[in-house]
Order: sequence, then C-alpha cells, then structure tokens
Amino acid sequence: MAENNDAFLDEEEGIIELEDEDGNVTRFEFVDRAEYNGTVYYALIPDDAEDEGTAEFVVLKEQEVNGDIMLATVDDDDEYNEVGEMFLKRFSELPDLEEPEDDNL
Repeated sequence: MAENNDAFLDEEEGIIELEDEDGNVTRFEFVDRAEYNGTVYYALIPDDAEDEGTAEFVVLKEQEVNGDIMLATVDDDDEYNEVGEMFLKRFSELPDLEEPEDDNL
C-alpha cells in the first residue's frame, strides 16, 4: 500500500498536493470526501488531466500511521470498486453545474 507522507490542501483552489515516499509530488483536484464503512475516502482528479469532462478520478483512503493521518492507495479491488460506485452515485445526485445560457448575447 502506497502512503503519502505529506499532504497539502489549498482549500481556496481545491488542489491537494501529495508527496510519496520517494519525494515525488503530485497535484490533484479535490472532488469529494466521504465516509464508507468507518473509513474516510477521497475522490481526486489528477491536476494534469487534459479534459475535465472525461477525467477519471482516483480513490484514496485515510489511514493513521504513527499518530499521523496519511492518504493511502486502496489495494483491494472490491473495496476500490465499492467506494468508487459510492462516489459515482454521490456525483450523479449533484445538481447540474452547467453555465446558464445568456439569451442577451
């Protein structure tokens, strides 16, 4: 299981930076956070995703390691799929955020 030793969330921009054990930093767009079966999961989109409309999200989970909260990959395929489906259901229930058409143009 890969753990992120350092996480930085810029709440104003909705960007989270994760640093892995090798010191590599990856930027993600924060999409959602939810609890499922007693564990907190995050849905994130890689910041370098080319087309936001079709970008796939990744699921990470909170884990406590030596008293610190870390984000870790979900290695169990069944767990990943269940949590992914939960997020997809949550996303489908969100109101459509498309820009309203301006008839005055």
